Amino acid sequence: MRITVTVSTTFAAAHRLPDHEGKCRRLHGHTYGLEVTVEGDPQETGPAAGMVMDFAELRERVTELIVKPLDHQMLNDLFDFVPTTEAVAAWAFSRLSDSGLPVTRVRLAEGPNAFVEVTA
Repeated sequence: MRITVTVSTTFAAAHRLPDHEGKCRRLHGHTYGLEVTVEGDPQETGPAAGMVMDFAELRERVTELIVKPLDHQMLNDLFDFVPTTEAVAAWAFSRLSDSGLPVTRVRLAEGPNAFVEVTA
């Protein structure tokens, strides 16, 4: 049996894709939707017994590692790569994974109808 826990949140940021041939070449912003999924076995003891991970703890880690650094920022100023949604989602996945979270999926949406997923 596989057990996953997912939290979702949003943040606002601007970017531009300088070599894009469409309208995304110009400066624009999104209210990004972010979902982060971790996977594991429920803890057997302690205050989180029966949980893979407490929702509040996962949300706090996602906020500290991803949302706070990106919210209301110009993404082009933060990264040494072109900040496509794919690239930002991959960055988020790596950052969360490197922090020790058992992340299996990051879903980053530019709006209600367009998103990318990075999976383990």
